[in-house]
Amino acid sequence: MKNTYYYIVTLVMLILALPMKAASEAEFGKLSKTYTLHADGSQEMRVQKELTLFTHAAMNRVYGESFIIYNPEYQKLEIHDSYTRQKDGTIVKTPENAFVEVLPSAAADAPAYNSLKEMVIVHTGLELGATIYLDYSVVTRPGYLPELDVCEQVEELSPIREYVFSLSVPESKPLHYEWLNGKIAPVVKTADGMKTVTWTLKNVQPRPYSLDVSLPAGNIQAVVASTYASKADALKVIKQQLENNGKDVSELAQKLTAGAQTTEQKKDLLTVYVEGLGNCSLTLSQTGYRLRPAFEVIRSAYGTEAEKAALLAALQQAIGIRAELKAAFPKTEDKDAAGLAALSGLFVTNNGVADIQDFISVVDLNAQPVALKKVTHVISRTDTLRMSDKTGKMLAGGYRKIDLPQARGGWASYDGRMTALNTTRPVNLLLRYLPDETYTYIVKIDEGMKSTVIPTNKKMENPVGSMEVAVKKAVDKIEIIRTLKLKKQLITPADYPAYYCLMAEWMDINGNSLLFQTIK
Repeated sequence: MKNTYYYIVTLVMLILALPMKAASEAEFGKLSKTYTLHADGSQEMRVQKELTLFTHAAMNRVYGESFIIYNPEYQKLEIHDSYTRQKDGTIVKTPENAFVEVLPSAAADAPAYNSLKEMVIVHTGLELGATIYLDYSVVTRPGYLPELDVCEQVEELSPIREYVFSLSVPESKPLHYEWLNGKIAPVVKTADGMKTVTWTLKNVQPRPYSLDVSLPAGNIQAVVASTYASKADALKVIKQQLENNGKDVSELAQKLTAGAQTTEQKKDLLTVYVEGLGNCSLTLSQTGYRLRPAFEVIRSAYGTEAEKAALLAALQQAIGIRAELKAAFPKTEDKDAAGLAALSGLFVTNNGVADIQDFISVVDLNAQPVALKKVTHVISRTDTLRMSDKTGKMLAGGYRKIDLPQARGGWASYDGRMTALNTTRPVNLLLRYLPDETYTYIVKIDEGMKSTVIPTNKKMENPVGSMEVAVKKAVDKIEIIRTLKLKKQLITPADYPAYYCLMAEWMDINGNSLLFQTIK
């Protein structure tokens, strides 16, 4: 009886100790972002947030500081309010020495962009249950930004009780906008010559912390908006900055390709050169949608992604290769809604973009759709092994074991392992590409050896794809053919169990061993 009592008490304590539901690190009571284009061409981005902290991790690592990048030559940062309300209601105003202005890390090795500043706001008075209040604006002078151009993703790591996003532009300006990956109708109002479009969301769930999410996968909501008349007009901003090939570009292109015999060799040499230049990770919006001239990128030996893409196109054109810049955007119903802020990349060739082009929009600099040439992901490999009394691993009782070689560079080596970490998945998974792989293993058997354990035939087919292991046994050899073919690139939560089953079977190494016995 006494033992029973202790057992019950212990069980109750264990149950009470288990969390019923994973608690959030923090919670936004309200998050508001407002973009305004004034009649004189100036712009204002205003951000207001109320954030309550529940854990030490949120307090010390995730939300202890706020970061704002701006260009003081053309933009003014205004801090309207910054304070912490402690759990007992005490207000702790952010002191002056908690506003620290530094050089953005992305511009640290890029002298051309050293004028950029990053304001680091160190939130003070933090404790469990405290609420951070921050209200600031970045005001941009007329002429610095060509138009109002927005791509705002809703991807906070903590839940948001109320999320408000608003756009205000003069009535006379065209305004294209679209909410992506969600059905949220905005409220549109017109007053005093201004048109205002506002979206309000309640109880926004956080972005999954450990799972890849993206706009093409459809598992992040975002708003895109632009006052350009069209996407073509937006791309003109980039197109007009691409100068004719100068002497520096032509001489360098000739020098780099002097020993090349074919066009492909020349392309490869130029690509290696450009990729070898230093990388500046500043985005187009952070550089004011400006690209430095090609000769300056050459002289400085570094560039942004967009600058290096423009340089590669210029180098290829300088030696007579037909090359053009292409741009990747999220897919939108209104093709003009996504402006330069939504541009995910400029490139000449990009195999990664080509692999997912069915889920994005790819255009040239005239905004005309472009179909990219896909790289094949078909793998067909044959390995021949020999089983003798001297090969394989010696085991007790005169047995020898041989293991089939693991695929190198195939789906199982990385993608399958990384994309099937859990048995279920709450959001979409967009595969990088669709694998089509065949591995043939021919095991030749010497006289005096007898197979005792070999892989078994198995086949699995479902809506996501198929995998098969086919075994053919002869007196002097065993042939094992392993095939994997996926046919669905966007894996929904409903599809994921089928994908997981395929990956579990495909990556199961238990069936990759053969056992032989020496015949005396």
